[in-house]
Amino acid sequence: MGFFDRFRTSGNSGGPIDPTLRSPCERDLIRRLQERLNEGNAPLRLSLLFKGTVQGVGFRWTNQGVANKQGLTGWVKNLSSGRVELEVQGTPAAIIKHLDGVHGYYNHAGYEILLEQERELPLVEGEDGFDVRF
Repeated sequence: MGFFDRFRTSGNSGGPIDPTLRSPCERDLIRRLQERLNEGNAPLRLSLLFKGTVQGVGFRWTNQGVANKQGLTGWVKNLSSGRVELEVQGTPAAIIKHLDGVHGYYNHAGYEILLEQERELPLVEGEDGFDVRF
């Protein structure tokens, strides 16, 4: 099945992302981010490692576009292992919207995007955009 066939037959109506399409790691991360919303929504920085259909499908560029729309900073790059590494900085609400946006785009096309690892990092002061790294 080609890209456009997957896009047309996926049946995603633009509603909430089915939680079963997210990895247990990502479901736990979103739960913790939601808890932080109740604590004031202070910015944080995360290192995220994705696997699945994440190379050769514009995943880095999609992340950049969604991150810019949400006012997030950081970077994304392909790894030789076939995974994609991402560092993202912003409020918990914006990071949740970022994850939703990326999943909405790729799940709609029938691709599997799985968060394999995540960890919190210190904030990077003075960062002013979201870059695609090579």
